[in-house]
Amino acid sequence: MRQYDAPRERTRVHSKIAPVIMDFARNNVGQAFHVDQLRLFVLQHADVAPDSPGRILRELRREGKLDYAVINRRQSLYQFAAELAA
Repeated sequence: MRQYDAPRERTRVHSKIAPVIMDFARNNVGQAFHVDQLRLFVLQHADVAPDSPGRILRELRREGKLDYAVINRRQSLYQFAAELAA
C-alpha cells in the first residue's frame, strides 16, 4: 500500500482541504464551475496533490455535505446545487 493511500493520510488530507472546498461551494452555490477552478482555489489555500480536490469533492458528496450535478464530464464542468446540504 502506498503511503498516500493509507487511511491516516486520507483523513489528514480530507480534514485539511474539506473546509476549503466547502468555502468554495458556499461562494458558488447554484453556479457552474470547472474542476480546475476548484483545484486552483484549493491550491491557493493548501499544499496538496492536484487530484485531491476532486477526490475530496466526491467524498463530501457521498457524505451528504454538498451536492452538485455533472453538466459536462468531458469539460469537467459541474454545478453546485442551489442549496448546500446541512
